Amino acid sequence: MSRDGLYWGDIHNHNELGYGIGSLARSYDIARSHLDFYAFTPHAQFADGSAPGGYDIVNAHWEDIQRAAAENNDPGRFTSFLAYEWHSHAWGHVHVVCCEDGQPLHFAKSLAELQAYYRSKRAILVPHHTAYVNGVDWELFDEALSPVVEIFSEHGCSERDIGPFPMLGHSGGPGPARFTAQHGLASGRRFGFTAGTDNHDGYPGGYGFGLTGVRARANTREAIFDGILNRRTIAVTGDRIDVDLNVGESGMGSIVEGGAAQDLRFEVEGWDFIKLVELVRNNVPVLAQTPEYASGATGGEQTYRLRLEWGWGPMKGFPIFDWEGTLAVEGGEIRQVMPCFSSDPFDEHRRKRILAQDGAGCRWQSHTSRGGMFTSRNTFPVHSANDALCVEVQGSEATRIEVGLHCQTRQSLFATYLDWSIANTFSDRKRAFTIGELLEGSQGFGMGKVPGWVKVHRAVPKALYTLLGEYRHRGDDRGACYYVRVTQENGQMAWSSPVWFEG
Repeated sequence: MSRDGLYWGDIHNHNELGYGIGSLARSYDIARSHLDFYAFTPHAQFADGSAPGGYDIVNAHWEDIQRAAAENNDPGRFTSFLAYEWHSHAWGHVHVVCCEDGQPLHFAKSLAELQAYYRSKRAILVPHHTAYVNGVDWELFDEALSPVVEIFSEHGCSERDIGPFPMLGHSGGPGPARFTAQHGLASGRRFGFTAGTDNHDGYPGGYGFGLTGVRARANTREAIFDGILNRRTIAVTGDRIDVDLNVGESGMGSIVEGGAAQDLRFEVEGWDFIKLVELVRNNVPVLAQTPEYASGATGGEQTYRLRLEWGWGPMKGFPIFDWEGTLAVEGGEIRQVMPCFSSDPFDEHRRKRILAQDGAGCRWQSHTSRGGMFTSRNTFPVHSANDALCVEVQGSEATRIEVGLHCQTRQSLFATYLDWSIANTFSDRKRAFTIGELLEGSQGFGMGKVPGWVKVHRAVPKALYTLLGEYRHRGDDRGACYYVRVTQENGQMAWSSPVWFEG
């Protein structure tokens, strides 16, 4: 599947300008290091709650927020949007994403008033964590203003009232099924899917908290915005799983004339073994597929996807581990490197980032702390105290992967005797594996004096991280809504935006 025109970003993220932590400059620095687009969404107004006139800290810094959105926008390289969050007890929470700079904060007393104001603006209103009690008002839902709904974030999953990632109570109680996205679709509302971190630690794109893919003609504000308006979006939990759903020339988000039988086609390209791909029609899976594990296409010269994970540490300790890593390939070529960096532990100055990469190798730095995992708002399996890189390699069973890691403990968040006993300790390790060895199973090793660990996961051949599917839509079956739901073996998920058959 071609990657041309697929861009990844986070349009729902918080920091200290609101009720979070981390500076505005840090948020943009992190976003620019690993995302294609970003919208900082400060908590601007609690319409029927504690801040009907806005939060003082956001009001005082709105000019700084406007300036940062304008100055960081770099057409063709990085897209930034001016945005803010409006929320209420009665109508749920939405984040407002503007396509133009210099927009004022608008304090609306109700959702209807907010909608009325933005109907004359080039902006969208995105309902989020809808599966909480009163998380969304489907009666007032306006698909022209809200072309997408956020179905996953650190709060959990609002797609449906069953399945993984329940709403565990970040700031609301789990609601009845009528607040889910599936209920909205069943009631005739049309919207695409997004996922956003809603992270309050100022870490855009934190792994495992949600990310949005947008199919667009370019990485520019107008193109990304149009992609969202037209519902050409993918929602993922963390891994940047590429999902596409088409009916002829009509792609995700399309409304298709339903008077004749037509074929739906979908493509999936994951970053781990695909466990299940479901085509969902009117909220019920009508097709479920898995890769052909017995196909025999698991070796030879082809592309493989590898995951290198590091972190762990003392179960009850809070030391911070600083990591520097390298990965080198002999007898093959690196095609892609995807960062999987957790937002924990918070640090205003440290940065997790890929420092260099080419066809022969890559180099990176990060910092981890296992203690941070136990302070996460929702401790789902896709949230982790560890960091990771996913690497696509063109090669064969003989291709050699050499991993080098330096790890050092430098400080502790909450010092215990165990923490101080390993303070300022460092270790270096190098290990090499062939792809053939990694096809047989995962490999792991400890860091010696530093109680950290490294895992090189089982190699995934292309036949087991990709899947193509097809389904025949009957011509007399009008009013149908279809979307694709993907689950990987590591628990990461993805959803395509729907297509609709009408008329």
